[in-house]
Amino acid sequence: MHDNHPSLPEFENVSLEDSYVLDIAVHPGLLTLKLDLLLLPRHPRYRAPLPGERACFRRATVVFSSVRALHWTGQSVVKAAIDASGSADYGSVDALIRLDEDSYKILGDWGEIIVQSKAPSMSIDPSPTD
Repeated sequence: MHDNHPSLPEFENVSLEDSYVLDIAVHPGLLTLKLDLLLLPRHPRYRAPLPGERACFRRATVVFSSVRALHWTGQSVVKAAIDASGSADYGSVDALIRLDEDSYKILGDWGEIIVQSKAPSMSIDPSPTD
């Protein structure tokens, strides 16, 4: 099966392509992506942007657990962009593709990762108003 954004409830009504990757961490058995995640209006945690905000962004973490194999190419070209507030990001998640039952390809300005693991999970950090 080849699908962008695996068919999991956590990935519904979000836009990875318009989100920002804040960090990527690899540890034995674990791959973690920290995001400034764009929530779409139909997402249950969506709220209208406040004055000065262009959209509803929330901090989130995507976790690939029980990693059995991981191959990351293109790391040598990774350079963080610094925005006007001084925050760094590594671009977006251009694609998250399920290759088969337990393999995923993740693409972005930071390279390409192919990972064999359990299905990814995503948690959205609570905002101060939640």
